[in-house]
Amino acid sequence: MSKVKDLYTVIGRDCSCNGSPTLRGKLVSVTALWCLLEVTPTVYSKNLSDNISVGKQFKLPTSVVHNMYFF
Repeated sequence: MSKVKDLYTVIGRDCSCNGSPTLRGKLVSVTALWCLLEVTPTVYSKNLSDNISVGKQFKLPTSVVHNMYFF
């Protein structure tokens, strides 16, 4: 359960996310098994067309999201 506690400290922050079409995601909510993330704008100028997905939400396993933020 410490992963869940760790993730509560970063809710609202974005990070690099391979599961997002823009390669960036912001943590919205955390449960023991799943995290809800929101697509944020890309930081890469070659991928600006991917910004049409900004604001869409998607789920990833909590263990994967923990690795995104802390490793």
